[in-house]
Amino acid sequence: MNKNISQTVLEKAETIVFKVGSSLIVDSSGNIRTDWVDSLAEDIRDLVLSGKKAVIVSSGAVAMGRIRLGLGMQKLNLSQKQAAAAVGQIELSSLYQEILEIKKIKAAQVLLTQDNADNEHTFINAVATLKTLLEMDVVPIINENDTVSSEEIKFGDNDRLSAIVSQMTGADVLLLLSDVDGLYEHDPKLDPKAKFIPVVRRITPDIEAMASNSKSTLGTGGMKSKLMAAQMCMGIGCDMVISAGKELYPLRRLLNGEKCTWFLHGEK
Repeated sequence: MNKNISQTVLEKAETIVFKVGSSLIVDSSGNIRTDWVDSLAEDIRDLVLSGKKAVIVSSGAVAMGRIRLGLGMQKLNLSQKQAAAAVGQIELSSLYQEILEIKKIKAAQVLLTQDNADNEHTFINAVATLKTLLEMDVVPIINENDTVSSEEIKFGDNDRLSAIVSQMTGADVLLLLSDVDGLYEHDPKLDPKAKFIPVVRRITPDIEAMASNSKSTLGTGGMKSKLMAAQMCMGIGCDMVISAGKELYPLRRLLNGEKCTWFLHGEK
């Protein structure tokens, strides 16, 4: 059933936002997964060649900065995290630019803060910039501007940011690529027999209760933040899907029936 849903929704979509989690960019040993980014770039190249638009909201700056600064997996204070983000953001953007350029795709870096979303003037400016980039067949690479965001005025995780970017770009689909393959009634790490939920058409209290606060080693978002993103997307007429993205060619795998959870607005 998911294969049919994935094919139907993705083939109709004109603009797709890809949210890439930190654990997909940097593995648990601290190695940068260049081969995975290359496979994502090939998926995006296929989209662009078919006349569709793609946007990437990518985590990974802090994780890459940790590597460059030799910080390991120690807990970072705010200034250390911002320093790691400043160093890592250069490498993250360069990684995407170099790989996409090989595929003949232009890329642009866009850094946003919560203030950009809350302030009407900057929100309108950001929307105009993203619209122009997409019209020029440029793939925006978006991340939170962690070097200037404090704990009190930040998005908190890129799940929420990617939902806001979906609104900004008028996206049809938000694809959350993470280290989890979808929504379960209970945390499958604690309950291997937990029931998998392939399709959600409305965020009910029962659905909200399924969310855990578990987080990946490198990332900041858990299932709770993904459900918040889904609710935001469904409210603006954008479908969302959660899929485990660690394998190569994540979009092709989805089209071929990869296990996932779809959050669908309206009747489909």
